[in-house]
Amino acid sequence: MRNRGLIITLIVLISILIIILVAFLWLCLSGKFKMINWKGKKSNQVIFDTNYKLSEVESLEILSTAGDIYLKESTDETIRVVAYGENEANLAVDFEENQLKVDYTKYQQKKMFFGFHFSSNDIVVYLPKTYEKDIQIKANYGDIEVIDLEKATVDIEEDCGDVVLGKVKNAFVKNHYGDIKIAEIGNQVLVESDCGDVKIGSVKLAEDSKITNSFGDIKIGQTNEIYIEAKTDLGDVKVNKNERHAEITLKIENDCGDIKVEN
Repeated sequence: MRNRGLIITLIVLISILIIILVAFLWLCLSGKFKMINWKGKKSNQVIFDTNYKLSEVESLEILSTAGDIYLKESTDETIRVVAYGENEANLAVDFEENQLKVDYTKYQQKKMFFGFHFSSNDIVVYLPKTYEKDIQIKANYGDIEVIDLEKATVDIEEDCGDVVLGKVKNAFVKNHYGDIKIAEIGNQVLVESDCGDVKIGSVKLAEDSKITNSFGDIKIGQTNEIYIEAKTDLGDVKVNKNERHAEITLKIENDCGDIKVEN
């Protein structure tokens, strides 16, 4: 019996330690704990600045090891790619068969240990709000911000950093550590989050969708007439309105955190 009690005590202590470590990591990565500057040193030097005709670009792909990625509004019918860094050889930009690819991963220095001693270089892409093609973004370390692109599909895979999207048609987001904030979804949303809050202002779904989170709250504002299937293992669930006979279903699953739909 004494051994059983000792095992239970050890399990409880290990569980508490894991929760503390996860919470500490989330605070560091979200910027709420300022002792660790995980983003590293930024460069203000422009190493690439080129325009492409909007009509010729069928898809946009952005890959980054360390640095923020911004998709901003263009002033004309072109797509402009601007990259910052210390060495232009570290960047590869290819435009072949109407596919525009910005690769900032292959040559970047990777001297990093829990966020120490590495430089981060930003990528800024200017494109019209009328852009309606696919956008794929894959980043290791850095925040991602995207303007309103109501006709576009945005597919993001992020290891560490916040994701902020405006109005988009489809949002497919996988984020390991960091918050996800989306203004509005016009068709479908698929979100997977390991550690961070998920907040969506409005959803107008035309296809079945799903949001999952392991550690963090999920909050949604307005919705159209959909059925919301929500559950959490540890936390509260509140859904103001639910259309039981709706053809479209939004599944919301959470391991640790509240779920709130304010429709």
